[in-house]
Amino acid sequence: MNVKLKVLTVGALFFIGGQAVMAQKKKDSLGEKKIEEVVIVGFGQKKTVNELTGAVGNIKADAIENVPVASIDKMLQGRVAGVQTGNASGQPGGFATVRVRGIASVNGGVNPIYIVDGVRVTAGDVTRGAITANILANLNSDDIESMTVLKDAASTAVYGADAGAGVVVITTKSGKKGKPKININFEHGTNSRAIEGQRGLNTEQYRYLLSHTFANATGQTPEEFTADAVAGLYNNNATFAALQNIFTTSNSTDWRKALSRSAYQQSANVSINGGNDKVTYYNSANYFLQESEIKGSDFKRVAFTNKVNYEASDKFKVGTDIQMSYSKINTLNNGGAFANPILTELFARPTDAAYNPDGSYYLGVNGRLSNNLFNNAYLAEHNYYRAETARVFASLNADYKILKNLNYRFVFGGEFINVENQTYLNPVHGDGYAVNGRKTESIDRLFNWNLQNILSYNFKIGDKNNFDVRLIQEAYQRQSHVVGASATSVGSPLLETLTNFVKPASFQGDRGQSSRTGYAAVFNYNFDKLINLDASYRRDALSNFTEDQKWGDFYSVGLAVDLAKINLIKQIDQISMFKLRGSYGKVGNQISSSPYSLLGFSTNYNDLAAVTYGGVYNPDLKWEAINPLSLGIDAGLFNNRLTFTAEYYNKKTTDLVFSQPLSLSQGLASMDRNIGSLVNKGWEFAVNGEIISTENLSWELGGNFSTLDNEITKLYGGADIISGSTILREGEAVGTYYMRKWAGVDATTGSALWYINGKDGETTSNYNAAQLAVQGTNFSKYYGGINTKVVYKGFSVEALATYGFGGRVLNDWANYTQSDGQYSYNYAGSTDQLDFWTPDNPNAANPKPVYGNTTLSNRVSTRYLSKTDYLRLSNVKIGYKFNSELLKNTGLAGFEVYVQGNNVWTHLYDDTLRFDPENNLNTANNLNLPVQKTYSLGFNLQF
Repeated sequence: MNVKLKVLTVGALFFIGGQAVMAQKKKDSLGEKKIEEVVIVGFGQKKTVNELTGAVGNIKADAIENVPVASIDKMLQGRVAGVQTGNASGQPGGFATVRVRGIASVNGGVNPIYIVDGVRVTAGDVTRGAITANILANLNSDDIESMTVLKDAASTAVYGADAGAGVVVITTKSGKKGKPKININFEHGTNSRAIEGQRGLNTEQYRYLLSHTFANATGQTPEEFTADAVAGLYNNNATFAALQNIFTTSNSTDWRKALSRSAYQQSANVSINGGNDKVTYYNSANYFLQESEIKGSDFKRVAFTNKVNYEASDKFKVGTDIQMSYSKINTLNNGGAFANPILTELFARPTDAAYNPDGSYYLGVNGRLSNNLFNNAYLAEHNYYRAETARVFASLNADYKILKNLNYRFVFGGEFINVENQTYLNPVHGDGYAVNGRKTESIDRLFNWNLQNILSYNFKIGDKNNFDVRLIQEAYQRQSHVVGASATSVGSPLLETLTNFVKPASFQGDRGQSSRTGYAAVFNYNFDKLINLDASYRRDALSNFTEDQKWGDFYSVGLAVDLAKINLIKQIDQISMFKLRGSYGKVGNQISSSPYSLLGFSTNYNDLAAVTYGGVYNPDLKWEAINPLSLGIDAGLFNNRLTFTAEYYNKKTTDLVFSQPLSLSQGLASMDRNIGSLVNKGWEFAVNGEIISTENLSWELGGNFSTLDNEITKLYGGADIISGSTILREGEAVGTYYMRKWAGVDATTGSALWYINGKDGETTSNYNAAQLAVQGTNFSKYYGGINTKVVYKGFSVEALATYGFGGRVLNDWANYTQSDGQYSYNYAGSTDQLDFWTPDNPNAANPKPVYGNTTLSNRVSTRYLSKTDYLRLSNVKIGYKFNSELLKNTGLAGFEVYVQGNNVWTHLYDDTLRFDPENNLNTANNLNLPVQKTYSLGFNLQF
């Protein structure tokens, strides 16, 4: 909570060890001006901070203004207690993972729902042609007035069946009465890697590695093997025919350099707002471009907003909100795809050329490099995985005052999304070479509408008893339609439309629809601003479930008592708020499972439609249920110049959906049932202080710290569920790693060692003799952010630092990039493998490399598991605003110039971590694009 006080004549605020101490000499030295912060909660209801009984986090526009990221969800990191965000990929406009108070489910919904101007909107990746995308990137972040994160039952239960993972309420800017005000912002910057990441080998390093790898297999010295390779003694063996070229070529390709570029970022935003006593308006236009450092990856957006509010009379108000945007995203492959540029950087031989002597791309022999890979520098310019998205959001709201305290509100919003997906694989090189080119096109059309009828009545009994009652009816429907096709064989690489690909490969066409309706009642009671009581009840129906399970009941109760209003404490002028609050309730969590047993007719059998059986009928399948408990203290000192919040939460999820194994004689291997439970619990702390506030100097400092303890409490039959390197086990967390524990390298023999019991003590060089054991979790257990803003006359400095501790991430491709000789000949790998055992280097990090390594030393273990503990300077902005004297006769009402950086500095506490630490909400990296660091210069003009 930021409260502007005009003057603090006497007093000093010291932050010592995270505590705030104010030495105040005179009671009347504090100015009396106080602005109560207002937040938007469920269904457009406005409350002051003092009236809240629930747990909410609020972000104002000035905190995220001009932050150079593509989507709004990426702005939440470090700014709200209890919220973690993560980026699996650095793809511009890509998907961001958001977790509010932990992991709400295993197979159900885990991301919050998003409400824009009272209407639910689509979130997540709705594309097919892109590797990753985010529809929220189609929103113009410069239009945002505030973002409120609803975290507990008292604030989310009114949204009912799908609010279990949290709710993010976004309010966009509206026009203000007065003459037209024009704001123009331009920003231009550059992008590069935020984290150095894994580096591929150069030719000298590659030869050094191979000479030892083969020498350890043949019994030679590295020098003897090198001499034999140079002499061509291995040329008669087709497997090793490339050795002579590797040890004699002059090529030393830096594949990272070949795949990278100077990446730019640009944005331009223009808005105009104004109005009179009857009509206010807000219009904006926005252009945004963000390029990745990796060639072929970028995101572009053009967006327009028109918002009008009309006060027809004292009784009737109406408003419209129209948002239109068009975006284009170009993405790149990830994982083990040979068209993945990050794979090329690490797997390609540096002895292969990227370019021919004439500067054209070298495409190898028969479309392959010497180790069967592709030249991805060429593919970045001639292939694409693209999605073009048009989004139109329009809403109408009307308020009619029936009686003095009785109001009716009508809201109708619609969201239309049209996505054109295109994948083009050229016929000259890459995956399209063998089929003479491939083109896939599809069009996805999504239409969602949201209808709300809200009746509110507020009244008083006496002077101190204030009541507010709201009745809500809501309906929501989602419709989808997709049609697409794929074909191969094109006559020319210059022809890219589907019509020119003459050999049909596949086609698709599908429609879907789901509907939900709900009724809710909300009750608010306030006794003289001392006691606040909130209660809500909602009943929802979802079309996807069977008749007996369509309806679900959700509720909440919240209570807050502000002890600062009690006479005994009221006399202490320094205490402006001391509120105790608590809430409990039940909310739902959506699932993707179907309760029906279905017959499919999409299989071709001798050109006849064959019937396939899918799903087991389960009439008992229903929503997952979440019961959040929240207990908190909100304190404010010195007219709320210093505020502090401490909160404990316990969020239990029951009826978790899992697949129950079945006998294959029944025709299917499993059926989905509500059979599990888990709990998220932890603490949240937030402090904000306005340390200095004078005419020429102000300083604000704030921070938040959160903890998370996630635990699975019930599984089907109590049995473990092991999936790759992770395990679901009662008593452990979601995202728990389950693998052997690395014990290092035997200094005498160079052999790999593991702990026999999976923990500590006795070791073994036999991989299979070591036990699997729990080895930590992926998510941060302690996380938060620190923010500050200093303004001196026209100069300003703003900064945000974020941090996280207790998480881990698996380098899931290290078995190739640090293979100890198993794959080193075919795939060069990373520089991390160069510190290997030799008699002269007995304390090396890696075992002795041997060609064809069969010791299993490169199998998954904690050797490839890194801690994601980090401290990051996420954003820093330095600006200067010219005062009115300097702007005289210029026609400008304001002018600011600023420079800023995003992800400018990151400290990693684990030297082995090679990925962005905010990847930790995912258990592995999968060779995704690196997260970007941005430096930019911007200008703000006001007329």
